[in-house]
Amino acid sequence: MFSIKKIISTPQQHNNDTTVSTHLYQDDDEPYLAEAVDSSPLSETKEVKLIFEGEDRDPTVLVPGLFWVDKIEFTLPGGKQWVISDYWNDVKDIVEDPFISSPSSLSSVHDRAVELYYQIKGGQVDYGLHHSYQFCHNQFGATYEGFMPSWSPDNPVVLIGKGYGATTALYLQHLLSTNYFGQHTSGRMVKAIICLSAPHRGSTLPYWFGLEAGSKCVVNPLSLLQLLLSFVHIVCYFACLDRLFSFQLNDKWNLSSREEGGEQSIWSAISARSKFAYFGDNFLVDWSVEGARMRYAGEERDKHFLDPDCVYINYITTGSSWRSKITGHYLPRLTWRNFPTAIISTILGQYKMTPDVEQHVLRTSSSTFWENDGTLSVYSQEPPPHQRVQMNIVITEKLFDPVEHELTPGAWYNVYVEDRSNTILFDDEPFLTTLPFVEQILEINTVKRFGEYLSKNVDSFEYYYIFLVEFLERQLCYLRSIKSNGNSVAVIKDIEYVTNSYLMNANLDRVERRTSDKAGEEWCERINTIELMNSPSKMLCYISNIQKLKLYSSAEGSSQDLASFKDDFSTNGLIPSGPMFIKARHKMTTEDYRSSMQQ
Repeated sequence: MFSIKKIISTPQQHNNDTTVSTHLYQDDDEPYLAEAVDSSPLSETKEVKLIFEGEDRDPTVLVPGLFWVDKIEFTLPGGKQWVISDYWNDVKDIVEDPFISSPSSLSSVHDRAVELYYQIKGGQVDYGLHHSYQFCHNQFGATYEGFMPSWSPDNPVVLIGKGYGATTALYLQHLLSTNYFGQHTSGRMVKAIICLSAPHRGSTLPYWFGLEAGSKCVVNPLSLLQLLLSFVHIVCYFACLDRLFSFQLNDKWNLSSREEGGEQSIWSAISARSKFAYFGDNFLVDWSVEGARMRYAGEERDKHFLDPDCVYINYITTGSSWRSKITGHYLPRLTWRNFPTAIISTILGQYKMTPDVEQHVLRTSSSTFWENDGTLSVYSQEPPPHQRVQMNIVITEKLFDPVEHELTPGAWYNVYVEDRSNTILFDDEPFLTTLPFVEQILEINTVKRFGEYLSKNVDSFEYYYIFLVEFLERQLCYLRSIKSNGNSVAVIKDIEYVTNSYLMNANLDRVERRTSDKAGEEWCERINTIELMNSPSKMLCYISNIQKLKLYSSAEGSSQDLASFKDDFSTNGLIPSGPMFIKARHKMTTEDYRSSMQQ
């Protein structure tokens, strides 16, 4: 179970607490007390159930994020499939026949939302006359048949987005609610929006890659970001590469060669000199903190307000990084899932911007963005401050995942996830295990035993890993202090004292632990109670554990309170901290339970 750190349930509370404890400056995006959003309970008490299987299932559209590839597979001799990548493998196991959209992976949130609309509804993409004129690109794009030509408020869809795709889905609903497409659209055309690791508040990573802070679209010519833009332009310049990578930018920006009807020369492609790079209508702006702020801190007509008839679930992934007690930086944990993003996690966990940039661009301390999930800061995944939060839930069991229960529309369900195996939709597996060569290696007994040894001793490995990193950080601080102070004797004593006290501290828990807020705890208790009442096997197990607990407490003596034994018995499995059983299709009967107990 999670403990220690309490999740803030209302925007007002979040603003007051974080400003005092962690923020160097007042975050202008957070509502002040006089302007705070009403946090009273929603007036609407109706609940909505999402259905992903069967004849009455909700039409579901999957929205990908940056640099996405749907599926890459090869058929080997003998008919065996070699799956290199399957972006939606986890969701497709739960959702029956979803529609997989394919908006341009590097376009702005606005352009991606417009493309998503026409992919669902059908027709030729129209980015809007004013928008196209403002950013100097073509007004019309590709033509689509449409997943659901009958899409309307009476026939809504469920949007599931990962990363940048989640913000795209939210912006599409904003365009629908403002009738941007001029077809009497409404926010009720979306029944639910489910987000995973969504950059609601932007990311500081673009600034590290080379985006000039405060400029919104100017890129440092000697940066990794400039190299990425050059690569994108070269791909679009050559038709063969464009078909292979499919960035979908030529229809709008004409980035192909002049011989093929485009506007680029080979030198402009290499140097990334184009309207796509200069005018700011691209992923760089909307991925940054400034671009995200424009979506929720601008004029009232530009803000996205949650629809009272739509369900909102926001999965915030945590637990992939740990905080150093020496420097306060966050570093990646020793988990298999985190290895591919270890470098990004290290960068995010210690990227420090200048005080001037913190005050005028971030409007908060850089350390606010340090805790991350390997690719995105935890703070970035928090919903915009002007949008209502229904409750915060920390899930450790699939039973508590809100996606399978009746939910109140019109507000966010923030779901804090440390292990994706506890979620229903996003219980993904590393794709490398599907490679035939890797599968054969994993079947070797020696490799199996080594893998089991690593899994059993992961806590010990992480203990020494944390100790080594903090030891090196301490020595680095020691050398810096000698260089700055010039008093080596005094400094050595201080360092030795800190080292000794550190070695005596056996608790190396550096991971931020969270608990559900009051509304989330009540909701989980209600779900647990319903499951107990609906299953005789669960009820009998619960009663049996209570009886064992009473016998144990009476044997120890009546002076000790019954509640004092709860933690001990939870550890031994007599009273589980969560539900006794995971929800299953076929539940045990009372006779099945009794027969299993007799065995």
